[in-house]
Amino acid sequence: MSVLLLNSAFALYVLGLLHSVAAFVSKKNDLFHRIAIVSVGVGFALHSAFLISSAVEKSRLPLTDLKEALAFFAWTVSLCFFISHVRYRIKPLGLFLLPLVTVLMLGTIFIKSSPVPEIFSSSWIYWHTICLFLAYGMFFVTFIASLLYLFQERELKSKKPKTFYYWLPSLVLLDDLFYKFLISGFCFMTLGLLAGVIWAEQDWVGSWQGDPKVIAALVTWGIYLVLIYLRVTAGWRGRRAAVMSMAGFLSVLFTFLGARYLGGLHPFL
Repeated sequence: MSVLLLNSAFALYVLGLLHSVAAFVSKKNDLFHRIAIVSVGVGFALHSAFLISSAVEKSRLPLTDLKEALAFFAWTVSLCFFISHVRYRIKPLGLFLLPLVTVLMLGTIFIKSSPVPEIFSSSWIYWHTICLFLAYGMFFVTFIASLLYLFQERELKSKKPKTFYYWLPSLVLLDDLFYKFLISGFCFMTLGLLAGVIWAEQDWVGSWQGDPKVIAALVTWGIYLVLIYLRVTAGWRGRRAAVMSMAGFLSVLFTFLGARYLGGLHPFL
């Protein structure tokens, strides 16, 4: 049953992505956009049902290996997509957010589940992981908002604006989306790192401070801290903030997928 729910959610996400593309290239973009939203909405509901079903079946939250982490990361990105859609109604968001959801869901098909390490008996792992994945999903929205901001800024400076210009919202709206998700993501990441520190102090053996994934996470947290500081104190907006946000999300991807291959205490995820 769980597999059917996950595969059905994946199919609907793909359907939503295809209709988001069709909405961009077709003049009937409102119809395709509505179909995309409905498809992703049903997919998200089935995805949520999969997570609940897996939790009941395994008597634990499905967050303990890479396969489960990819599925949960895809769920958080979908959640952030709906939050941003309800608040801002920016049509191109699906065109940019849904490809990551699709790739993450595709990864769950090819990656096999692994045994649950003994260290995952602590409940702190769930607070740690849930908060971090929510932060990663929000940081991805800031990444996309930065990208759209640069697109729109270039179109505004161009003497011949193209189709994308007429489909994008104002720079002010994009900046507001960027800032609110930046602050929210930073708060969740801070809570996730604090939960991880408590968990490590209680259950990890040896020195965890030098773990590559821990270091990468702290570097990522530091990038966003500096970005928030510069925005508040120096008024950083526009291109500079957008470029720094992109660097921050690249660090997020390295923290999530790359640092685990450097060894240390995080080989399981």
